[in-house]
Amino acid sequence: MAAGPKYLPYSSFDLAWTFRPTDLPFVEKKQEIRPMGSRQKQPLTEGILQPEQSTLAGLHQQQLNRSPSPVWKRLIHGLIVAISLLTISLAQPATTPVSLTQVPEDGFLLKEGWRLQPGDNPNGASPKLDDRHWVSIDPTKDIRELPQLQQAGIGWLRLHIHTGPDLPPLMIKLFQSVASEIYLDGRLLYRFGKVSANPDSVQAYNPAAAYSFPLTTYSDHILALRIACQPSQFYYANYLNWDAGTVQFWLFPTHVLPAIKPVDVESIYLNTFRIGIAFILFILHLSLFFTHRSQRANLYAAGMYLLLNLGLLSRFANDFTHSLGLRILVYYGSSIDQWVPGLVVLTFYGLFNFRRGWLFWLAMGSIGIKLIPLSADFQWLSYPINYFLPLELIRLSLVAVKRELRGANIVAICAFCNLGLWILSSILFYLHLPGYSHEWLFHGFYLASFLCFPLTLSILLALEHGWINGQLVDRLREVETLSTQNLAQQVERQQLLARQNEQLELQVTERTQELHQQANQLRQLDQVKSRFVNNLTHEFRTPLSLILSPVAKLLEEKRYDGTLLTLVHHNADRLLRLINQLLDLAKLEGNFMPVSLMQGDVAEFAQQMVAIFQRSAEQKGIILRFNIDDLPQRAYIFDADKWEKILINLVANAIKFTPSGGQVTLTLSPVWATGEMVGVQVKLVDTGIGMAADQLPHVFDRFYQVDGSSTRSFEGTGIGLALVNELVGLLGGTIRVASEVGVGTTFHLMLPVEAVSATANLPENSWSVPEPIVGQLLTSPVRSLLSTRLGDGVAMPSILIVEDNAELRAFLVGELAGLYEAFQAEDGQAGWEIIQTELPDIVITDVMMPRMDGFELTRLIKANADTNHIAVVMLTAKTAQQSRLEGLQQGADDYLAKPFSVAELQLRVANLITRQQKLGEYYQQQFALTVQESQELVKVVPERIQDPFLIRIYGLLDQHLDDSTIGVDWLADQLAMNRKTLYRKIQSLIQLSPADLIRQYRLRKAAELLGSGNNVAETADLVGFNSPSHFTIVFKDFYQQTPTEYIASRVKNP
Repeated sequence: MAAGPKYLPYSSFDLAWTFRPTDLPFVEKKQEIRPMGSRQKQPLTEGILQPEQSTLAGLHQQQLNRSPSPVWKRLIHGLIVAISLLTISLAQPATTPVSLTQVPEDGFLLKEGWRLQPGDNPNGASPKLDDRHWVSIDPTKDIRELPQLQQAGIGWLRLHIHTGPDLPPLMIKLFQSVASEIYLDGRLLYRFGKVSANPDSVQAYNPAAAYSFPLTTYSDHILALRIACQPSQFYYANYLNWDAGTVQFWLFPTHVLPAIKPVDVESIYLNTFRIGIAFILFILHLSLFFTHRSQRANLYAAGMYLLLNLGLLSRFANDFTHSLGLRILVYYGSSIDQWVPGLVVLTFYGLFNFRRGWLFWLAMGSIGIKLIPLSADFQWLSYPINYFLPLELIRLSLVAVKRELRGANIVAICAFCNLGLWILSSILFYLHLPGYSHEWLFHGFYLASFLCFPLTLSILLALEHGWINGQLVDRLREVETLSTQNLAQQVERQQLLARQNEQLELQVTERTQELHQQANQLRQLDQVKSRFVNNLTHEFRTPLSLILSPVAKLLEEKRYDGTLLTLVHHNADRLLRLINQLLDLAKLEGNFMPVSLMQGDVAEFAQQMVAIFQRSAEQKGIILRFNIDDLPQRAYIFDADKWEKILINLVANAIKFTPSGGQVTLTLSPVWATGEMVGVQVKLVDTGIGMAADQLPHVFDRFYQVDGSSTRSFEGTGIGLALVNELVGLLGGTIRVASEVGVGTTFHLMLPVEAVSATANLPENSWSVPEPIVGQLLTSPVRSLLSTRLGDGVAMPSILIVEDNAELRAFLVGELAGLYEAFQAEDGQAGWEIIQTELPDIVITDVMMPRMDGFELTRLIKANADTNHIAVVMLTAKTAQQSRLEGLQQGADDYLAKPFSVAELQLRVANLITRQQKLGEYYQQQFALTVQESQELVKVVPERIQDPFLIRIYGLLDQHLDDSTIGVDWLADQLAMNRKTLYRKIQSLIQLSPADLIRQYRLRKAAELLGSGNNVAETADLVGFNSPSHFTIVFKDFYQQTPTEYIASRVKNP
């Protein structure tokens, strides 16, 4: 019996065939396919005629095996055989059929007698086709060894078969790396995959299952296979250690399949068992590692079981994979367990804490060498590596035994058992002993090897757990003994340490609190200083602007102007007060401010302080009252300078934060003690905006402001109330405040006074009442210029000044009113309302304003289609680079910082007006041209584009151009704006009235229509003229030629 290959390149131990007796022959089948088992059936030749024997020779052999025949019959039979042999030798090369008389139970591989014709042949399956000149081929070879088929991509294989009289029913089992169609005697039996002459349409398919093969006994058959190679498969991957056999055609007797199927079921059970055990062990060791991270052996063991599980899953998936692309992935997955022995060695290295020397790295490197694909001639190189890792494991166990390490004997037994099982299995395998061919014995060896290492680890873990428990018990006993002996000492030490810890904790807590307080104070001080500097900068720059600009103008014009000089004096005095307040705070902080007493009438003094603010209160529409409640009319000793600063700051704040129509009341009442007046109770009540309860504790802090945003309604530095509080404290008085948002604020002060004695040598009241300093509102000298002024029939450009400082706003109006139609607004909200109704050409705006700041106003202007053409100049005390960038990002056209030069402001405004006029002239010039001329102009000046508002108007006119009724009112309704706004918008953009724009647009379209071939009547109707004659008059008035002349000029000069 000839020896053939023992295993096929598929699953290692799973043998499963699927067979359904009800399958019909000669019908294309595509049933559930399961791969071939591990045991490859040998192409035995016992009882089978070889392909080189003819059919007649086969018959002759059968006759010899029968009972003796008469002599004359044997002579005739021999003569016939001789004549046949002579005919065959003289004829053309004939195709020698494969003779099948019987098939062994372990299968027969159709390997010889095949002929190949590359390329597609429509008659390839026909029994009449002459295939004697076809190329002899062994289709079981790796497809990479068949260049004829690879180059053609498609071809035909044919095999002539002669069956004997006793041939049993057969099944075929096909393994292939191509797509195929199977024909028997010209009839299609099966199609596996998709065969096509187009390589892109080929789909390779490996059935790996059993199918019926309907051969009739004692007859000749032609088996034809139409095969095709699928591109992009692994045909050209010569580096793969992968069996890419083209076609392996196996024959089996039908009756052997039921005997093999139970083994396949058990194989599946065993595979499932192994996968489950590997997964459980992976979870177990991974959990142990996360519980005890110092024991890395559990991590290595978890990795080992993970790779083993992946390899087992890949082999298990091999039974259900038919696509060649997926099978190569399964092949790689099944190769991953090559690293398992390395992880076994690594696990024991970690378990015994061995140093990783050169033998360890040699073992790890040998695994990499084993993964290198080797041809069949060099497969022997991997055999020593297979034994190197078990031998290394034995060496480790012997070293551990020598060192008397815990669990070393168990590991040594495991290593020797594993190696012994491996050697015994290999001997049985290579000697081909009959007993080893039994599946149960094979699986028994494998299962024993598989469970050997997990059982060893489990025993080691149990021993480790027992040892640890024993060590813990011993340690607990030692601890109990030591604790009993040293209990008194420990208690004493703990008490001492506790006392020391408490002291340290108290010290640390105190120091920490001090550090936190200091840090908070420093942080608050830094914030206060930053806020103060910002506020002070704003407070200084506005008066400086109102001082420098008028003075520069007066110097330039060399004239005297009382209004401007009053404005300069007022703002210079305002700066002086701010500076004096800062100096007073510095003196108070350094304790350098003395108390300067004098004698005088307290009530008279307070009344004069209130009178200072009477005019400003009337201008703002506030009722200012002064009341005296039983205060004696006599002289008392008090510090008039400090009283003046206190009262002026309080009354000024009350008027500042009280809106028009409110009331401010100052009431004085005596404070008696032992029959003498020792102080004055000052009560200041206003009906202003009030303060929230959480803000009241901070109102007397230096530089604190209730509203620190850029949209606050009132300016200030946060100095006044802080100065009042410290002055009251310097005089020995008290101050408190009560307030409610929306209701008002009340200040209660108690200022001490002394009665004048005969021995007192103090100066009498010599104070002078200062001029009014708060709330002075200048009447605009240019109020008459706020109405529209026309010059030479052309409206002046309009300008809007948005500034919360009334004096600066009045000054700017006065400087710009002569050149522009000037509007003014006290904040951004009022400015936006004026912009929507008046549509000014230029907007000059401050940044820090109540209700709406300059940034938000600029964003609204540039985001609105009706106002985005308006130029915006930001004029503010914020000089930081970030503030400039934010303004420009919102769309501001220019930015000036206070204090500023009026000449520079006028020049910048004039430049913006000039730019708007030039842009309007460009739009008007482009509008007057035809479409072709306008396009040519855009090519010359590509950076200029039409305004979106004008494009919108042109679109509306295009839609209703033939409607003669459309006019200015219709256009205003379509754009959702009134006539005045529409007029100002269009006038600012294109310097035309809306009516002129509609009329000129009709005429421009009319010129285009005339130029494109329309006559005068058609054109007049299309552009909305009811009468051609009227159209002719209007057209001639605009183009200086009649429509007919225009058409003629276009024909003459196209």
